[in-house]
Amino acid sequence: MPVNIHGKEYFTVAERVSAFREKHPDRTIETEIVRWEGDDVVVKASMSDSGKLIATGLAHEVRGSTNINKTSHVENCETSAIGRCLAAFGMGGTEYATADEVANAITQQNEAKAGMSDKEVNELLIENTTTMLAYSDSILAIKAAISLDDLSTASEEWFSLDDEVKRRLWKAPSKGGPFTTKEREVIKSTEFRTANGGGDESEAQTG
Repeated sequence: MPVNIHGKEYFTVAERVSAFREKHPDRTIETEIVRWEGDDVVVKASMSDSGKLIATGLAHEVRGSTNINKTSHVENCETSAIGRCLAAFGMGGTEYATADEVANAITQQNEAKAGMSDKEVNELLIENTTTMLAYSDSILAIKAAISLDDLSTASEEWFSLDDEVKRRLWKAPSKGGPFTTKEREVIKSTEFRTANGGGDESEAQTG
């Protein structure tokens, strides 16, 4: 059964895989580690039918960024890649992100709220959850591109966002922001800002 969050339906990866196996028993999904350097890993999932590529999905995870990633960041990354591959194929329900990804985002927000007043916590959760859900595709595209040193793609995706969205996404990881400290340093760099004809430093660091 899909998970309903803020009126939107999200299916877990397990549910997407089960539906895929039932409806398309002859098709296959293969995964590969595209990059694994230090604590960063990028996994690609590919769906094919009789050798013909049908859909792909990329995912990026960092060891220790969440509780599950303290011990299983590679496995978690593979799961996310499979879920996004199935979504690209059209088996994502009403939303591209999976229930697993949304749950991880909410967990990160909960870990960031220690020491804040109830009002501040509520404001943070509302803003962060809304932004994460609305821009999950852009967030994951930027993270994956940075991991692959594809600054042109990452920069293009970042500067396509309006200033208010960039401000919301620019929160530190400890405040529930989606980008790691390393990724934030890349986004702040001159190379990133000029990779795709992007803006100046003030535009890259909104908020």
